[in-house]
Amino acid sequence: MPLRPLLTPFRLAACFLASSGLAAAATAPIARVLPIAPAAYAGSSVNVVANTRSAIVTHSTLQYAAFYDADGFLVLAQRPLGADVWTTQRTPHRANVADAHNSISLAVDGAGFLHVAWDHHNSPLHYARVVTSGTIDLGEPTAMTGEREQHVTYPQFHLLPNGDLLFTYRDGESGNGALVLNRYITTTRKWSVVQPNLIDGEGQRSPYADLTVDRQGTLHLAWIWRDSPNVASNHDLAYAQSKDAGVTWTRTDGTPLALPITAATAEYALRIPTHHNLMNPPSIDTDGAGRPFLCSYWSETPESAPRFAIVRFDGTAWKIIPGPAREQTFQLAGGGTKHPPISRALFLVDTTWDRPGLHLIYRDDARDGHIMLATSPGHNGGEWSIRELYSEPVGGWEPSVDPVNWRRLTQVHLLVQSVEQRDGNDAQAAAAATPIASLIWAPAIARMRSEQAAGPAAAATGDQAPDHPGDARVTSDNRAIDPTAARALAQRVADWQWAHFPPAERHHPRDWVIAPFYLGVLALDRISPDHHNREKMLQQAEAIGWQPHARIYHADDHCVIQAYLELYPHYREPRMMEPSKQRLDQILANPSTALFDWGTPACTEHWSWCDALFMAPVAWLQVWQETKDPRYLDFMNREWWLTTRRLYGASVGFYFRDESYLDLREPNGKAIHWSRGNGWVFAGLARVLDLFPKDHPDYPRYVQLYRDMARAVLAAQQPDGLWRVGLLDPAAHTVRETSGSSFFTFGLAWGVNRGLLDRAEAEPAVRRAWNALTNCVTPEGKLEHVQPIGAAPEGFDPHHTNVFAVGAFLLAASEVYPLSGGK
Repeated sequence: MPLRPLLTPFRLAACFLASSGLAAAATAPIARVLPIAPAAYAGSSVNVVANTRSAIVTHSTLQYAAFYDADGFLVLAQRPLGADVWTTQRTPHRANVADAHNSISLAVDGAGFLHVAWDHHNSPLHYARVVTSGTIDLGEPTAMTGEREQHVTYPQFHLLPNGDLLFTYRDGESGNGALVLNRYITTTRKWSVVQPNLIDGEGQRSPYADLTVDRQGTLHLAWIWRDSPNVASNHDLAYAQSKDAGVTWTRTDGTPLALPITAATAEYALRIPTHHNLMNPPSIDTDGAGRPFLCSYWSETPESAPRFAIVRFDGTAWKIIPGPAREQTFQLAGGGTKHPPISRALFLVDTTWDRPGLHLIYRDDARDGHIMLATSPGHNGGEWSIRELYSEPVGGWEPSVDPVNWRRLTQVHLLVQSVEQRDGNDAQAAAAATPIASLIWAPAIARMRSEQAAGPAAAATGDQAPDHPGDARVTSDNRAIDPTAARALAQRVADWQWAHFPPAERHHPRDWVIAPFYLGVLALDRISPDHHNREKMLQQAEAIGWQPHARIYHADDHCVIQAYLELYPHYREPRMMEPSKQRLDQILANPSTALFDWGTPACTEHWSWCDALFMAPVAWLQVWQETKDPRYLDFMNREWWLTTRRLYGASVGFYFRDESYLDLREPNGKAIHWSRGNGWVFAGLARVLDLFPKDHPDYPRYVQLYRDMARAVLAAQQPDGLWRVGLLDPAAHTVRETSGSSFFTFGLAWGVNRGLLDRAEAEPAVRRAWNALTNCVTPEGKLEHVQPIGAAPEGFDPHHTNVFAVGAFLLAASEVYPLSGGK
């Protein structure tokens, strides 16, 4: 059956969360479907089969996919992350698509070259690499090493942390094969054999294997044995690991394994007899510490229903985690079950620091053949929640994931197609073409939907407290602002925060959380009748030694520099600036070699998240202003536009928080643009424009960027005068928020005061915003309605505050005061 949402008109399709407990989430898409092509071969599951991990894969900001079209020709596809449209290119290579074993495997090496292997079932190697990095222009087929390449089955590419590739495949027939491991060196562009026979079936059995590479570069290999072509002869879950890219292999306890590994020498995570409906191959993933988890399904007894289970190594022993319960009984037997009632599972270990979990994605005929998602919180097992991930029947579909996007961004990107699994002439006769698409799901979206469902009720509980100044029923207006009252309120807020200063064990006083407060206090000093705020800051800077925070390259740890260098011109004591200058000099002398790509090691050594555009650029400009050394200006300018090129959504005028949000969407289908993240940028941009040289060729670009963002900010303001945590879907994010709103208020008032915005258009928005913000301050001076530290729109306690938000509020006051007539 075809994927109905992708038929005429061929358009984006949405999958909906089937959960009776979450009213808002039940009507909001939990996954996205991006069409790739309207017609792909569907007479077998060859395009969507679990024998390969990578029929879809990402490198940097480009994603690639491959499939066979209705005529059996290999097609390559490409899109930039965040784009809704795939570009496809048909190759001249045709495959035996009736045989579902002949799937496609992809990888991209560290230099950006796409590698493709296709059409393999005990057949000669079919392999090619693109001609040019970053393209889908496939070169001519070629050998890898010329050794053991005549009987290839189940090819898999794997990416090593340094950009090299591994390639594994079975050499030989079912029940009588060995596992070969090759390596590609990116710098030389050459393949070599690492292991000609890593696992030897000794002519009596074959390994059906899966391999993953963890974040530290350790290889984790899991397999089951099959004693004959009969799938009922599957047995046992075996494991081995390698810390040197496959040269040597050990057990979990570090004991070396003699090669090739055999049935007698293998480590067994679990012994499972034959005729227990064990599915091959197992799926393997690791936690953040590199501990392996193996997953498959099998029956406790030959007669009982097959059930998913996870076998986890906890650092000491292998332990079983039962998967979601099932009642449907079936038998795996014969030359392979062509369409078992449940597919193999894509098993993923979620290592998100605050909400770890386990995820299974599979097709279940007992659920009308839909794609299901089962999730268990934590890594030790527990209750499984099950929901539909895709609410259309997909025939004989099997899951195959983009391994890079899962590892980097904690996102599932799958190929999805409705297919029929048949053999030989039957498959050719049933070769009706169906659409093929990519499906995108992220645990972060599921959490966000839960927050959206609970948020309004939680907000109402807090906001309806009697006579509370932050009552959500208070509607802001366009009344004139009394500058003296605004300044007095700002001072009361600052005093409250000094009296409730976060303890050092929670936030170091040089931390980014505190630094915006320092900047706000110094901004308040500029509109105050005396300089007691500056004197307070001078004492604080002395107490923390005028030092940047700990991390050399991290923008967050440069934010406090801005406070030091705002104080420096008043006193001109070298000790105030020298440690900060030394930090920036260290970066200039030792530029980071890390990738910008979000989720890669040390990516935060660049300004790879939008908040960084507040934290660091002004510090570089301040040192340039004092030294007139153009290196500081050039560095700042180069890094700003790199971040903007990667994260700015020019069509809407807002930044993505980081690259993990490029493909995620709000319930209304619009991109997720986080309020405070864009507040950081908008306020940072205003502060940059105060210092950036007006005669620089790029100055007009900054002005245009500011005006474009201001236009988007004005459009996103809500009737109560504030902005919602999700800027483009206020209906999904109904709770007011003051940290992002304060930054926007500062940025708009700044633009009016400097003549960059039309006063008649922008000043009423500033008045509405300030009047709304004042209603979020308690009589004692506590600023409330602050979203806690995060990276995306989420619900929160309306009484929550945080010191960085107070800094934003004080910055806003410093510009509202002169805008409203203060002298």
